[in-house]
Amino acid sequence: MARRRLEEAVNTARELNEKLELMKPEQSLQHPQHVPLHRDSYGIYSLQFSHSVRKLAVGFGNGAVQVLRVPEGTPQADLCLGHPKRQAVTCMAFHPKNMDLLVAASADGSVNVYNSETSECILSFTEEGNEINGLDFCLDGSVYATCGKDKNIRVYDSQTNQMVHMYEAPDISCEDISLTSGHSRRIFALKFHPEELHYFVTGGWDNSLKIWDKRITSSARKLIIGPHICGPGIDIKGNKVLTASWVAQNSLQLWDFGSCKQEKQIPIPSEPQQGEFLYAAQFCSHDVVIAGGSGTNTAHVINYKTDQVLGNVPIGKAVQALDTALGGKHIAVAGVGGNLHLTSLV
Repeated sequence: MARRRLEEAVNTARELNEKLELMKPEQSLQHPQHVPLHRDSYGIYSLQFSHSVRKLAVGFGNGAVQVLRVPEGTPQADLCLGHPKRQAVTCMAFHPKNMDLLVAASADGSVNVYNSETSECILSFTEEGNEINGLDFCLDGSVYATCGKDKNIRVYDSQTNQMVHMYEAPDISCEDISLTSGHSRRIFALKFHPEELHYFVTGGWDNSLKIWDKRITSSARKLIIGPHICGPGIDIKGNKVLTASWVAQNSLQLWDFGSCKQEKQIPIPSEPQQGEFLYAAQFCSHDVVIAGGSGTNTAHVINYKTDQVLGNVPIGKAVQALDTALGGKHIAVAGVGGNLHLTSLV
């Protein structure tokens, strides 16, 4: 009898929570503010809000890194001036504890560590023969990891910037290759779990996500089959993984982190002749996600529970980078031709 009453109470509480969720006022997207920058012609390949949300780092196609003030969008500092012969800054991450510390990596394999407050380049090194596409810090900032063209995943001590481990790409000619071996093609995205210290997820051209535990140095722990990742198209929130695939249809998907099973296809507004072809996606707040790519040249903000489009950020050309902070209170979108737009969920 007591067990039955407990189950009834749990079910009643669940139903009440669902009703309260439905009663919440739907969020909407403010009109996007276009922020022209003098390096726009090189394109913007990466965006990163600082954890204090006072800064937005912008990575350009000529290797430049610029810091803007938030929310004004005005220039604060140039961390790297760039050069027409340099390659794109493809990924960046602020240290979660030392909030002025920014690590930026590029398509030429270079990694640069900056003090974003003093504009000092503290350290530079190069992953020879690699084109870096993904970079992230773990929860406590003790390590960061990179991924890219050479299919290896490198883990670095954030204090010494020395590599402490490398998950090597599998030799596809060997017979002992397994599903939890490393990636067989270029890796485009790497994301540490925001609540779990040791776990991170990678994805790329081999149509799979690998879930890793940095305490285990031999192989991935789990595998998700399907997503074709071609940009910063992985995000994690609680027990959910969001993926953005560069495919014509069914490009935006939710997965269960524990079971690795697909939970939902999130519909993206698009024209049949254009397709969806997403590069980037992130969680916002209240069951809201944002995603953009080269199909519609627009970033769409969607409530994935109701499938309602709350707003969009059309930039006219491919969306290559986006970032959000404070649950969507700050949103930045950019891509080919620069086209940086700032907006907010209200």
